[in-house]
Amino acid sequence: MNPEELSQRIHQVEGFIRALTQECHILDERRHILAPLLQNVEVQAALKKKLDKTPGAGAWNHLVPLLGQDLLRDQARLILDDDKRSGSLSNLWRKIHADPAIKHHFRDVYGHMFDDMNTGQIEGLSPESSAAIMEQFKEQDRATNYAQFDERWERLEADMAALKADPVAGKIKTFRDKHHAHFEMQKLDEEPRAFDVNSIGLTFNEVLAFGDRCQAIVAELGLLLTGTNWDPKQFAEGHAKQGTAMWMMLAN
Repeated sequence: MNPEELSQRIHQVEGFIRALTQECHILDERRHILAPLLQNVEVQAALKKKLDKTPGAGAWNHLVPLLGQDLLRDQARLILDDDKRSGSLSNLWRKIHADPAIKHHFRDVYGHMFDDMNTGQIEGLSPESSAAIMEQFKEQDRATNYAQFDERWERLEADMAALKADPVAGKIKTFRDKHHAHFEMQKLDEEPRAFDVNSIGLTFNEVLAFGDRCQAIVAELGLLLTGTNWDPKQFAEGHAKQGTAMWMMLAN
């Protein structure tokens, strides 16, 4: 990869992780719109009381599967899609590993991120002595940052390997391929009916927990690539309050 191609790829990777991060924030909001309908007894009871024995009850029965499948579809799209045109986590990870120079660039940027803080003149010292001390501070920070990057990257490698082998990821991809992307029918020698999605054994709890794990990976990767630090748990707490409050308001 020549310097121009490397620069283009680095720019692309930075754009991918920023776009993916924004999409993951939206995905987390949707996750916490669905969660109270599955896990909050107070919300469930209030909505059941309001809708039970009304004409809206039939439509209500479609809401949880609708929201759940939409969440699952977005997880497949944002995390697992391996199409080379995709901005998914899986494809971003592949692009980063296309050339060792890409990782080296981001490691170098991370290592030098505090350089601008160690500048200026130390009072009472000559410019030469001040500059030498400032350079020592820079070197200390760089050594710490490089070690931190390497440790975090090693964890990311393990997390991405685990994600690739995650049985829940396999279930989500199967559900997407056989039910969302295609109206897949049974094989020729079997009863002619639609693929039985229940045979996958995918549960809503697995879908929610999978999303939480992936949010943490995206946040960690974003920190190493752009220096942007956000805590998925803090975002989740805010989104959870919003989701619960909405349903309680609707249920009066």
